[in-house]
Amino acid sequence: MDGAMRGRGSTAVLAAAVAVALTGGAATAQAKPHGPRTERVSTTSAGAQLDGYSHQGVLSDDGRYAAFYSKAVEFRCHQNVYTCLQMKDRVTGEVTAVPDASGFSWAPPVLSGDGRRVGFTAGTKVPVPEVYDRATGTSQRVLPESDGEAWTGELWSVSRDGGQVAYGAGSRPRPTQRLYVRDMATGVNDLISGEAEGDKEFASLSADGTVVAYQLAKSGDDPSDVLVRNRTTGETVHADKGLGKGTLVQLGEDGRQVVFVADGGTYVRDLRTDRTRHLADTPAVSASRDGRYAVLTAAEGNSLTLLDLRTGARTPVGPGDAVPGAVTAKGREVAFTSTATDLVADDTNGDSDVFVRHTR
Repeated sequence: MDGAMRGRGSTAVLAAAVAVALTGGAATAQAKPHGPRTERVSTTSAGAQLDGYSHQGVLSDDGRYAAFYSKAVEFRCHQNVYTCLQMKDRVTGEVTAVPDASGFSWAPPVLSGDGRRVGFTAGTKVPVPEVYDRATGTSQRVLPESDGEAWTGELWSVSRDGGQVAYGAGSRPRPTQRLYVRDMATGVNDLISGEAEGDKEFASLSADGTVVAYQLAKSGDDPSDVLVRNRTTGETVHADKGLGKGTLVQLGEDGRQVVFVADGGTYVRDLRTDRTRHLADTPAVSASRDGRYAVLTAAEGNSLTLLDLRTGARTPVGPGDAVPGAVTAKGREVAFTSTATDLVADDTNGDSDVFVRHTR
């Protein structure tokens, strides 16, 4: 090696040493462990456990952002009757309250794919759907223009970019008589299903919002149904036809596949090939936005398992409950609520917490 090469090598080593000395080894300290593991998400910004219960955790597509409801003393949520909605940046650890979301949690929170927008349904006496934009710090109520009725509703789905939201709306005491998709930029509400089709229970949007799956409530002797509407063509498909009572889990982001439960088993319907596959004998409670992974509950007990819908591979998650929006893209992480005290070290608060299971 000539002198010039040795000089450049020595300079590089010296520069690296200086950088480490100046940062105190920060790069090494910030490195995160890999492999399957469980972490508690419902904490303070300093990472301490909370005094009070937390539940209904959801994640952005990349897992960076988490939202959950809490009754924690540290968030001053114990001062009122209802819960507070908290947003956590899992990279910085910062936990912040979502404005105007302190009330009864009528439905789980919903995140856009990038975590910028947080959809929620709050209110002390009647459910009111809103979307909070973290970038602008503003909230927008998503209900049709009042025509003399006292509107109420429930927010169910936000498209990947946050541009479209699906929600139920109606008058007391039936807040989900109608299903709308709202364009957040223009404020235009597209009526997908009216009162004649019966009350709705849940809805899920494709990434661009052009396809919406929704679940009808059970009416009399008729079982609930899962329907999929193409807003461009107007075509509606009865996804669970012939399979009994259906429960919607998730519409895939491409609008091609819909995951649902029928008579206790989990199915996926390919809307292009018109084929339905039976995936599991137990029900799914959540699925990734890409439609590749679903979280199953055990036939007995409350243990959760992540199912790869393509390969059939199963990965244990943990004991507890999960809600729609709990699975990241590619199934890398799953949020769930649990009262177990042995999932992380020093869990002594005696309340339910929101955890994230890293599957790999």
